[in-house]
Amino acid sequence: MMTVFLLGLALTGSVTNLDMLETAVLNAMEPVAEQISAQGLESVVLSIQGEHEGGWLLEQIATSTLSDAGVTVFASRDEDCWTLNLRPMELGVTYAQTRRSWLLGGKQVPRLASCEIAATLVDPRGNVVLTAREGSVIESVVSPSDIIILESSTERWVNGELSEEESGNILEPLVVTGVVTALVYLFYSSRN
Repeated sequence: MMTVFLLGLALTGSVTNLDMLETAVLNAMEPVAEQISAQGLESVVLSIQGEHEGGWLLEQIATSTLSDAGVTVFASRDEDCWTLNLRPMELGVTYAQTRRSWLLGGKQVPRLASCEIAATLVDPRGNVVLTAREGSVIESVVSPSDIIILESSTERWVNGELSEEESGNILEPLVVTGVVTALVYLFYSSRN
C-alpha cells in the first residue's frame, strides 16, 4: 500500500524532499526493527547518537517502526533496559546535474534522498549484542522550477545544492554533429 501511495505521489510530482527522506529512513529502519524483534525483546530505550539535524526524523520513524514490530520504546533508561543506539551516517538530499529529457526537451534534475543508519543493540550489562548498518536511496526526477516548492523552508538540512552546470547541453551535440558532417562532406567532395 505504501508503494502505491508513493508511486501516486511521484507521478503527480508532489513528493517533497522531506517525504523522500521519510521513505528512505523507513526503508533503512525496517530491517533494523526486524532484527530487534527477532531478539525477542519487548522493549528498548532508543538513543540517537551524533549531532545530525535530522536526528528527530530518525527518532520519530524508528519509534514508529519498532512499535509496529511489537517493541515498546522508552524515553528514559532503567537499569534493566536494553538500549538501541542509532547513528545517522548519511541523511539528506542531493541533486545531480541538470539534463534534458530529450534532444529539445525540458530541463530535469535527478534527486537522491539517502539514509544510512548504524545501529547497535546493547544489553542491560553494557554488552553489544547486535550491530547493523542499513541504508536506502530514493530517486526521482523533477523540473528545476519545482525545486523551490519541494524543498523545506524550515528544515534546511533536507535541501540539496543545485548545480548551475547542465549536462547533456543541446549546443554541444549539435556542434559536434555539424563538424563531423562538414568533414565527411569535405572528404567526399574533394575526391571528385
